[in-house]
Amino acid sequence: MKVFIVYCHPSDDSFTKNMCNAFINGIKDSGNEYIISDLYKMDFKSDMTEQEYLRDAYYRETPEIAKDVLAEQEKINSADAIAFIYPVFWTEAPAKLVGWFDRVWSYGFAYGNKTMKMLEKGIILCSAGNPADRLEKLGLLGSMKKVMFGDRLFNRVKETEFVLFDSTSRENISREANWDLNLKKAYEKGKNLFSDSKKEFSLEDRYFTAISNSDTGEVSDETIFAYHQKGNVIWAEYSGGSVIKGFLLGTIDENNNLRFDYRHINTDGESKSGSCTSEPRFENGKLRFYEKWKWTDGCEGTSVIEEL
Repeated sequence: MKVFIVYCHPSDDSFTKNMCNAFINGIKDSGNEYIISDLYKMDFKSDMTEQEYLRDAYYRETPEIAKDVLAEQEKINSADAIAFIYPVFWTEAPAKLVGWFDRVWSYGFAYGNKTMKMLEKGIILCSAGNPADRLEKLGLLGSMKKVMFGDRLFNRVKETEFVLFDSTSRENISREANWDLNLKKAYEKGKNLFSDSKKEFSLEDRYFTAISNSDTGEVSDETIFAYHQKGNVIWAEYSGGSVIKGFLLGTIDENNNLRFDYRHINTDGESKSGSCTSEPRFENGKLRFYEKWKWTDGCEGTSVIEEL
């Protein structure tokens, strides 16, 4: 199998470059293939032209795609997985990689009448100067994941993974102490990228919408749930339709059943709350949760949410 690596770093004198090399060594040692776009070495043009902007803005499939963009799209469709390797700059990927998405994710390829294939996996390996716990507490890590998974890779890959290599700034004493350990982790991610080993079930960064609900319920197919998980704790934000903003918080057991409390504000300005139990089922290739809920006023109902 083959992975397309999109690598973005301005300097070879970096941990990120070493991490990329370790990942590639893992790919090769697993007997799989890779192709790579080193965006800085290629001097990839990251700024959209006015012509490219107008093409996408008016949802047109003409004029023809630029040759450098077409080459990147062909690399994607020749691969089974895609990997993005980059450093975190101000909670984002480098501007050159952002520009790569602006141009390569064009109308008629990544959306609209899509010609982009559904990839088996999308993996992000990024280095960050800050420690992971600081990025988590400030909500920055969640923001990175939401942009990459909730927008750029959404409905374009079957499986996603975000691998953070934290505390890698040169001033951090743990950089050198953890150097070999981090490169080993990058190597293993490459070596096991196409492993058939079953991935541990997690709701982290998974999105759902309601496909059915009792008449007394308030969520609908316009409501989007963004789930998160840490250990056996799950939580989600939800909004859309008659829900302006809602939150739920609870636990997941060993059989992946959920128990949680929820509260939201609806479009009538009412604050509504209740509790819910939720059972997972895989149907038609998608994860669904069959829910039994109860408002705090005693009214009960059922609903089904399905992964997007």
